Amino acid sequence: MIAIQNLSMAFGVRLLFDDVTLNLNKGNRYGLIGANGAGKSTFLKLLGGEDQPTLGDIIIQRGAVVGWLKQDLANYEGDRIIDAIIRGKPPLFEALCEKEKLLEDDIWNDETGCRLGELEEIIMHHDGYVAETFAAELLEGLGIPEAVHLDPLSTLSGGYKLRVLLAQALFNQPDVLLLDEPTNHLDIRSIAWLEQYLIEEFKGLLVFISHDQDFLNNLSTHILDIDYGEIAPFTGNYDKFVHQKNALGEQREHEKLSAERKIAKMQSFVDRFKAKASKAKQAQSRMRMIEKIEVAEVKETSRISPGFNFKIERPSGKTVLKVRNIAKAFEEKQVLNKVSFELQRGEKLALIGPNGIGKSTLLKILMEKHQADQGEFEWG
Repeated sequence: MIAIQNLSMAFGVRLLFDDVTLNLNKGNRYGLIGANGAGKSTFLKLLGGEDQPTLGDIIIQRGAVVGWLKQDLANYEGDRIIDAIIRGKPPLFEALCEKEKLLEDDIWNDETGCRLGELEEIIMHHDGYVAETFAAELLEGLGIPEAVHLDPLSTLSGGYKLRVLLAQALFNQPDVLLLDEPTNHLDIRSIAWLEQYLIEEFKGLLVFISHDQDFLNNLSTHILDIDYGEIAPFTGNYDKFVHQKNALGEQREHEKLSAERKIAKMQSFVDRFKAKASKAKQAQSRMRMIEKIEVAEVKETSRISPGFNFKIERPSGKTVLKVRNIAKAFEEKQVLNKVSFELQRGEKLALIGPNGIGKSTLLKILMEKHQADQGEFEWG
């Protein structure tokens, strides 16, 4: 599906990756991972044709449709939400718009009749008569209710607008789908729906970036690891990749240490006997052997593990937090209603729920960034 040959990419003196040769196959789902700044988004842009490599070639199967999660919201702000999705198939959207205009003009002649026939063929070819139904399924799966599908895109918040762009990329049903952090701004239910859709419904080649380890594990059939200036393929999900990479690292370190021990042992013999006539030939032989031994280079990874230090201002009591009947509304929208719970020392609490349900609002109330309409809380 995609053949990558001797690909190199650099920005000035900074080399991201060098001499990469890969084959990416239809039906596989590649999780693209690496440290921040390693070149993940750049690699996706190269695959999508939005950037050009420093060296090398990317060959995509002739006629393959490439879908890309673009951040071009400004192009659709005035569109109905459903229309912004259908724009994901430009030939279909243009045919539907032209057909609507011809019917509105109400000018009937042979030329109009022929053109309407041509447009009908385009619409049928792109499944145009089920387009709105399919678009609605995508939107609802991503948490955008049917009640707002005919509203302008501009009425949605930024996070929901990005969901619309994701639905647009899926609507195109491309042969190659490129997704950069698709779970950003998605709640748990929408992430689960997206996983299921990409596993069960999408049959093409998927390359995606994600920092969500569960999403990587559930979705990936392969991992592409950008590290050491290389892009290395691994079969399996993220957990299998970690196991394989650790094993490879240990093997390389073992080979390096083994070679160094062998060199040290022979060098000791040379140093001891090189001046002794009876052992001189053996010493020279070992010197030649030392020169032939290649010590494997263990490259330094681009990954840096962060360190955290949460400074305790004061010890907590046994009961860390008491929350009683917290309520909060924004105009007519009630987001919190009689929320009560207690948190004991040593417990860990996760807040989950759909976007807009009040998770961040509750935290801001507890941190005294917002004022609750009613109720109280007490830190232990």
